[in-house]
Amino acid sequence: MGEIPISLVFDFLIFLGLPFIFAALLKKIRLPPLVGYTIGGLVFGNMVNSLPAQEAIKNIAFFGILLLLFTVGLETNFSRILTLKRIILIGGSLQIILSIVLVFFITLFFHFSFLTSFLIAIALSSSSTTLVAKIIQDRGEESSFVGEVAMGILLFQDIAFIPFLIIFTSITSGGETSSLKLIGEILWSLVKSTIIIASLFYLGQKIIPYIFNRIARSSRELFNLFIILFIFFVTTLSLFLKIPTLIGVFMAGILLAQTIEHHHIFTEVRPLRDLLAVIFFVYIGTNIKLSMIAGVLPQIILFTLLVILAKAVIILMIFLWLKFHTRTSFNLSLYLFQIDEDAFILMSTALVNKLISVNDYLFVITGVLITLIITPILIKNKDYLYKGIRSFTKKYLPFLESFISYRLDSNQSPIDQLQIKNHVVICGYGRIGSYIGRSLMMANIPYIAVDYNLYIVEKAKKQGVNIIYGDPSDLDILDYAQVEEAMILVLAMPERYTQEAVVLNAKKLNKNIFIISRVHREVDQTRMKDLGVNIVVQPEFEASLSIIKKIYLWHRMEKVDIVNKIRRLKIEHGIA
Repeated sequence: MGEIPISLVFDFLIFLGLPFIFAALLKKIRLPPLVGYTIGGLVFGNMVNSLPAQEAIKNIAFFGILLLLFTVGLETNFSRILTLKRIILIGGSLQIILSIVLVFFITLFFHFSFLTSFLIAIALSSSSTTLVAKIIQDRGEESSFVGEVAMGILLFQDIAFIPFLIIFTSITSGGETSSLKLIGEILWSLVKSTIIIASLFYLGQKIIPYIFNRIARSSRELFNLFIILFIFFVTTLSLFLKIPTLIGVFMAGILLAQTIEHHHIFTEVRPLRDLLAVIFFVYIGTNIKLSMIAGVLPQIILFTLLVILAKAVIILMIFLWLKFHTRTSFNLSLYLFQIDEDAFILMSTALVNKLISVNDYLFVITGVLITLIITPILIKNKDYLYKGIRSFTKKYLPFLESFISYRLDSNQSPIDQLQIKNHVVICGYGRIGSYIGRSLMMANIPYIAVDYNLYIVEKAKKQGVNIIYGDPSDLDILDYAQVEEAMILVLAMPERYTQEAVVLNAKKLNKNIFIISRVHREVDQTRMKDLGVNIVVQPEFEASLSIIKKIYLWHRMEKVDIVNKIRRLKIEHGIA
């Protein structure tokens, strides 16, 4: 076997080196690395005339897609969707349908053909599960109501990806297709997707768990090999039965999600998936030729802005219609306005099947890339944006501000006039707030709760809780809750910006009020104390102290020694 040419090695070094540099730079400014991979591929693709070992890279990128879809299926949690089924099913269905319709007309406005507009509208209707899930996790909002609803909608969209992909792969004609034939193909695709989803539940509960459980008991090495073998088996079977391979591996992931071994499977597959997925996103970037899009870049930017604005407005209107608070609806619109990475897969499938031209493909995926870049920036500043919009409406659109305050976000508490003093005000009545409220009720300590989640408020009212529907950061709402007469204010909501606004407004009403606040990150402790918070509680740290205390007691340590060690930990943590 001869030596590998140094030119080929150098090309691959640049091929992976540039994406690494761009990903590292974007990571510094808290943008997702996958955007850096794509930008690095874009730069490399415009530096060279042709890719080194292009066919090999293309095949590796394809296996990256397979593993990416496999793990998406593996992480799809149907039980999580069912917990918020009414909101998810109604909100998710309306979001997808209305987004497809509106984006379809926007695409027609840019002079795309009927079929191309329809396919683009489908591809751009979903939001980015990978990106948004990572942002929610980094912000510590996975247990918040907004985080749960956003993840539920994203999981619903992942399931909708099955019929979407079937539609893209079932329409194979590159020429003009009659409307009747197109509708027939789509309806048949939807029928097939329904059968596939129904089969998933049956097979997932009956056959696959049994097989994987038997092999997992025999040998770890055999089990790891069987995971890869199973993926290739599903891919081969899909090709033999003329089922799209991408759907085949996505189904395989969902099937394995039903097994008790799915965490181990994900752990074993993830490193290989991450590596091959990087190559996929780099390869996507290499396909964007600046010389081909330079002339239409203004149109791409305008098209992208119209699409994300349309999606954001649709999501905002849907959740306002579902009687969500304007802040919650606005936050959800910023979490879900962007375009999913699956659009790369769908548009690549359409390009391979000659349903769209190369220019159309570049036009769309460039827009997708733009939305992925701006998403983290907008989510990071969502609270400032909401405050800015509300300040603008108060100053220049008083009629709209009146409609928002007294119609959309109006107080629906049964308490006509609060005659209460020396009480506790709980801002946020989620998991933590409800536990606090229950304990105060048991101790006969008067309190008022405030939350802008209408569903939580209605449920709490039925349980006899004194709760107000409204934005806790609103000065009028705090005034209505008699903060000036309260002794203690508890900040149980997770959003830092909202907490800061509550503290500042509460201090205006009652400068002597005692404030207790939760925080998720250590860096927020100093900030909250500087604003006037008396006690800062980090739930994760308090949970660790509780566990540590139980371990000390199990080892029969002296109580004085336990107290001293826990006090030392608190001092190191900066809260003692």
